[in-house]
Amino acid sequence: MKKPILIVLLSVLVLLLPIGVVAGMAFGLPAQYSNTFLGEMAVKFDRLTSVEEPKVVVVGGSSVAFGLDSAALEEAVGRPVVNYGLYATLGTKYMIDTSKAGIGEGDIVILAPETDPQTLSLYFNAEAVWQSLDQDMSMLRYVPYDNWGRLGGGLWNFAKAKYGYWKEENAPNPEGIYTFSSFNEYGDIIYPREFNIMVGDFDPSQILTLDDSLLDTEFIDYVNDYAAWCERKGATLYYSFSPMNAAALAEGTTEESILAYYAALADALDCGMCSDIRDYIMDAEYFYDTNFHLNDTGVQVRTHRLGEDILRILGDKNPTTLFVPDAPKRPADFFSVAAEDDTTGYFLYEDAGETQTLVGITDTGKQQEELTLPVSFDGKPVTTMAENALDGCSKLKTVIIPKDTALTLIYDGAFAGAPKLTRIEMDANCAGITVADNLMKGTPADCRIYVSRAYYGNFAGDYFWSEYMSFISLAD
Repeated sequence: MKKPILIVLLSVLVLLLPIGVVAGMAFGLPAQYSNTFLGEMAVKFDRLTSVEEPKVVVVGGSSVAFGLDSAALEEAVGRPVVNYGLYATLGTKYMIDTSKAGIGEGDIVILAPETDPQTLSLYFNAEAVWQSLDQDMSMLRYVPYDNWGRLGGGLWNFAKAKYGYWKEENAPNPEGIYTFSSFNEYGDIIYPREFNIMVGDFDPSQILTLDDSLLDTEFIDYVNDYAAWCERKGATLYYSFSPMNAAALAEGTTEESILAYYAALADALDCGMCSDIRDYIMDAEYFYDTNFHLNDTGVQVRTHRLGEDILRILGDKNPTTLFVPDAPKRPADFFSVAAEDDTTGYFLYEDAGETQTLVGITDTGKQQEELTLPVSFDGKPVTTMAENALDGCSKLKTVIIPKDTALTLIYDGAFAGAPKLTRIEMDANCAGITVADNLMKGTPADCRIYVSRAYYGNFAGDYFWSEYMSFISLAD
């Protein structure tokens, strides 16, 4: 009888050993994401849980991180302010759940997620959440059990990547705005953002549609449960809005349709609406690199408007004294590049005014097995790669994005339509190149993005590119 029991015990140990190894790598190794954008989560959590007096907690995604001057807001409303917004890919649910660690008696909680289907849902990105937990695993206790299955599913990829960075002594250390160093002690982004850097002043891959399609029933119920939880804690939840780029509103949007959406949302929510949605639909000149991220001047405008909203909650109807500046203008030569025009005859373009958009490939180009994307055409930089730009490239195996690329936006599905494409070689750094959630849509299953070792950590920590790490390999 003893031998079968021993065999069972050994079998259990064999099964548990890999789990123990993975857990050891995830929890036992030093933090590797400290310098990334997500590395800021632990600092935000610490501030949230350390400010005890009645405070204002603003919960949301990156539009909160990019959209507040917390010190000025504190002065205006006479209460400490906690900027508890970081990154939409974490999910609004994660920010709501972890915010419960620091909300207490007398607090005013402002929920202001981006007006987008993903953020207005119960979306949860396990791998991104693990990276945000890396600095302080104690936050794990505030992730509810209904997300533990997804966390378990993402643990292996997180642990494997963490071990690789530790072994190579090459932890992600991105450059530019999407880094840990871009935040101040309040959790506000303070990286200089002088003016709108988007081609055409808005991101056309992120059109804002304000209608009933955004009213996700499960999400609404979750917010209502959150409102009830806040009330039990002696706090009060209010709903506000992220800044929204007026230039990105869907065609046909009118004031009547905006107010209809506002009324439907207000009717569905149990908490109060502290803001007029129209105050947060702002001119394009106030934005920076997405339709939700404000530049420095835009931050002052949004802070002023939210300050007035909070003062009304507190019963003070006098206007705030924050200075509201005029919208900044982008320099006329901002998009210019020093590069020779494309003369290959391989590419089709659409003139976008200051810039060019790569929209397709000529018949001659479709015969190539390798294409290097152009930097300039007709004296203008090629800043955008459109959806299905490679459609019909039946022989194409390799696409090279050169080191001096002028690209700032690659549409979802830009690399679709090339059935033999297996290599996208990024000779450039990813900083400044915006991609959305379906970059690899329509590419073959074995298609990979190859980057140099010098830039690999930048991709791993980048706001836009980090979610594609399962597709990214070292070129050398």
